[in-house]
Amino acid sequence: MDSGLLWSVKRHIGLVVLIGLAVFASSAVLLWSALGFPSTASSRLDIIKVALTVVAGVGGVVALVVAYRKQRISESAETRELTKLRNERFGAACNQIGNESPAVRLAGIYALAALADEWTAQRQVCIDVLCAYLRIPYEPELESEWYLDAESEVRLAITSVISRHLRDGAPVSWQGHDFDLVRAVLRSADFSGVQMSSGKFLLSLARFPAGWISFDGMVVSGGEVWFGGASFDGARVTFDGAEFRAGRMRFEGAEFNGGEVSFRGTRFTGGEVDLSEAVISVAPVFDDGEKPGLKLP
Repeated sequence: MDSGLLWSVKRHIGLVVLIGLAVFASSAVLLWSALGFPSTASSRLDIIKVALTVVAGVGGVVALVVAYRKQRISESAETRELTKLRNERFGAACNQIGNESPAVRLAGIYALAALADEWTAQRQVCIDVLCAYLRIPYEPELESEWYLDAESEVRLAITSVISRHLRDGAPVSWQGHDFDLVRAVLRSADFSGVQMSSGKFLLSLARFPAGWISFDGMVVSGGEVWFGGASFDGARVTFDGAEFRAGRMRFEGAEFNGGEVSFRGTRFTGGEVDLSEAVISVAPVFDDGEKPGLKLP
């Protein structure tokens, strides 16, 4: 053992002994004076017993304080270690998402989503990274069968991960967070069944070249959903069975060029859905009946 450390331990032990003796002496003197300076051996023995009890009590309090401090130090160390581990996992997942291999990128997506589930304090940061990937420009292979070029599959996986966390009954809910998909490029996306009660879902200036984008069964009961300037080029966009109870959904400057826009079975019970400033070359499909809260061009 280091001599300096040994000397430090000895000094601490000596200090504790001195404090104990001081407490004992003080207690004995106070008790002796309080009892009128008794001279009998039995009285003096009782005073010594009480003084020792006081010393033991003080020692117990000191031991509790020391134990509490050790626990706090241990918890603090565990918290730092856990934060370090999570930061390492975050860095590893980001590196995977930036890999050239689509399979490795997919692994990074699921690793980052799992981390977001655990790391409440940095969940929004993890979500921001997933959304940032979708904002990276790319040109999909439009001639590929079933919209299955590799990059489109990676992006579809991200939208599916987001959607699963925004549906009712999700083991870990991401509702209430913001999703910045401004200028995202999505050949196909599955946002079916998502629940928007608060937060922002931004798809402004996004591009949807061909493919199918599903918002079927979506429920908007608060928050904001923006499609301003989005471009749906020959894509099939469906809001079938969706419900708009509150909040706002706006399409200023959005362009629906060919394809199909469907609101079959959609209920407009509140909130605002504004298509009045959208550029629509093919009329949206609605069920017959009144559509309160809906603004059409």
